[in-house]
Amino acid sequence: MGCASLGSRISPAHGRRMLETAFDLGITWYDVAPSYGAGRAEDILAPFVAAHRHEIFLCSKAGLLPPRHNGLMRLAYDVGRPVVAVARGLSRRFRAIKATRNRRVPLTAELIETSISRSLARLGTDHLDVFALHDPDPADLERDEVIAALERIVLSGRARHISIAGSLEAATKAADIPVFDFFQLADDPLTSPLAALRRLVGRPAGFVTHSVFGVGGARDLMRTRLNAAPALAAEASALGYGQTPADIATTVLMRRAFASNPDGVVLASMFSGDHLAANAALAAAPIDPGAKDLADRVFSAT
Repeated sequence: MGCASLGSRISPAHGRRMLETAFDLGITWYDVAPSYGAGRAEDILAPFVAAHRHEIFLCSKAGLLPPRHNGLMRLAYDVGRPVVAVARGLSRRFRAIKATRNRRVPLTAELIETSISRSLARLGTDHLDVFALHDPDPADLERDEVIAALERIVLSGRARHISIAGSLEAATKAADIPVFDFFQLADDPLTSPLAALRRLVGRPAGFVTHSVFGVGGARDLMRTRLNAAPALAAEASALGYGQTPADIATTVLMRRAFASNPDGVVLASMFSGDHLAANAALAAAPIDPGAKDLADRVFSAT
């Protein structure tokens, strides 16, 4: 359960209901960060964590801060949320505004130590299952003070595992650094970077993937290509992936994500009840390599 929109696009009350619904459906991994929800997500998540701490896995991060004018951003979200719920196009435009974007900050040992201490306090827990560097500059991973701070956090028990949550370049750099035993990245169906990263890591590790529908709009591209290839769309429909190109694209890409990362974690932000139920059902289904094959065929088509 990705919590990036908890407290910003998603209201606290609705978010708490969906967190409990997700748990009831068997979802046990919750991904958050200090910057999420315009800085409110960890606080909103805390009562849920208190109720289920020994039954869930919790990941938070360090390295990104909320927007600079965060008070104004929170007010804008609170006032605009009902409007955006009606006009989805406004939501996309709002997220595209530079002032609403999270800020990368230089990684130092002090920042890492401060960040995890504040996250633990906000979440009301004494440890994270995974503590991640959030979109780090790959050059920061070459600095001894950064690695030493992460090692101290594990030794102190404040985090059980350390992760990279960022670019493929950063993950590739971290592959050679033993303290990193989790890797979180976008498994873009257009480039499929996960298989290559697994080979690079070459040791037991956890893999967390996100952006199921593609960083570059893979779902829209798949829908367009299926519209242009009715025989392929009919084949996908006959295999039970849906009736329309839009439904097929959604189902195939979610099933592809599980097939690409069958022993890892697939993140999705699911604060719509219908989406949550549908994705939980797909997660409970057997791994379907055919969905990955179909997606590869669609994206390799000219």
